[in-house]
Amino acid sequence: MANGKGQERTDKLINTLRQWQGIERHAIDTTSKIMEKTDNLLIRQFMEIIRNDSVQHHRVQQFIIDSLTKQAVSLTHEELAQVWDEIQAHDEVERKTIQMAEECKEECSFFVQRALLSYLIADEKKHDFILQELETFKKNMTRLS
Repeated sequence: MANGKGQERTDKLINTLRQWQGIERHAIDTTSKIMEKTDNLLIRQFMEIIRNDSVQHHRVQQFIIDSLTKQAVSLTHEELAQVWDEIQAHDEVERKTIQMAEECKEECSFFVQRALLSYLIADEKKHDFILQELETFKKNMTRLS
């Protein structure tokens, strides 16, 4: 019986992700159309950011779907160890970038540029978060060994 409920939850997740992918495809189309309608560089930049994020969201959603329907995700100690030093070095760069961006934002007195710097800070923090997730995986792998 548990397998039935588990499968129902998985099917619901997959269906929701596919609906979400449709929304992301619509966002890609909409932002592209807006970009075609304007020569305003600021509007075009904002739409390009959203469009690129929507493309990436769609790819991640498909990765999740595939991991549930085609091939489960795996990560071994060896695979992680092979690149761990580079991951840590990259995370340090991400943190320095966040600090630099925050300093730039503090010094910037222009609204548009501050808004874009805020976006960059949030995006860099997202990168740091993703790398921290890998560290969580690593800790859990060690604990389970």
